Amino acid sequence: MRIYYCKQKDSYVLSFKEYIIRSAFQAIVDTDENIIGYEALSRIHIDSSRKQVRPDVFFYLLMKEERYRDVLFLINKLHLLSYRKSKFFSKDKKIFLNLTPDFFERIRYSPEIADDVNNMLKEFDIPRCNVVAEITEGHAVCKTSLAIGTQLLSKNGYKLALDDYGDAASDFERYEMCSPEIVKISRDFFLMQKENHDYVEFKILIDTFKGRGSKVLVEGIELHDDYKVLLSLGIDYFQGFYFHKPECVSPCILVE
Repeated sequence: MRIYYCKQKDSYVLSFKEYIIRSAFQAIVDTDENIIGYEALSRIHIDSSRKQVRPDVFFYLLMKEERYRDVLFLINKLHLLSYRKSKFFSKDKKIFLNLTPDFFERIRYSPEIADDVNNMLKEFDIPRCNVVAEITEGHAVCKTSLAIGTQLLSKNGYKLALDDYGDAASDFERYEMCSPEIVKISRDFFLMQKENHDYVEFKILIDTFKGRGSKVLVEGIELHDDYKVLLSLGIDYFQGFYFHKPECVSPCILVE
C-alpha cells in the first residue's frame, strides 16, 4: 500500500494489493455554468490485467479489509496530491472529498485526525476553506458522534456537504444533525421526482434547505432539459456529464 509518483506523467497513483487507484475530477458549476470546484473521484483497475473495477464494488470490498481506514486516508491524500499537480487546481476553486460517517465519528474521540489533515493541506498549500468534506450516505454507528465530528471539522475551517441526499442514511435527520453548507441531491432522488411529473414537494424541500442557509446541488445531470427544470426550481450548483465528464489525471500503468 503506497502512493507512487510517475515522473514521466508528473502524476500519482496508489497501489493497494492487486489494485491501482487513480484520481479523476469532475467539475461542479453554478447557475451561470462557472466552475466553482471539482469532486475528487477514484478510478480503479487491476494491475496485472488492467481490468476496470467499478468504484462501488471496490469500496464494498475495501470495507471488509482490516486496514480500510488507512486505505481511505491514502486515497484522499492521493486526490489532494493529484489535484495540486493538475490543471484543475486553483486557489479560488473548491475540492470536494468523500468522507465516510466513520471518519467523522472517530474525530470525536481522536481530534488528532483533524490535525493530520490540517498538516497535509498545509504541506500541499491548499487552503482549508477550499476543502469541502462530503459526508457520504452510509449509516453511522453513533449519530451523536457523527454530528460532533462534523462540528469539529467545521470549526477547523472546512466546508461540509451532505452527499447523495435521498439515498441510504442521507436524509433530513442527518441534514439537521450536521448542518452542511451544501446539500448534494442524488441523481436517483431527482429522477424519482421527474418520473412523478410533480416537483411541488421537491421545491418545498429545496426552499427549506435554502431557507436554512444551505446551497443545493443536484448530481448526475445528463440532459439540457433537466438542467433547465432544476434552474427554474432554484438549484444553486450542478454536476454531471452534461457539464463535464470526470477526467483522470494519472496514467493507468504503474510507472515509477
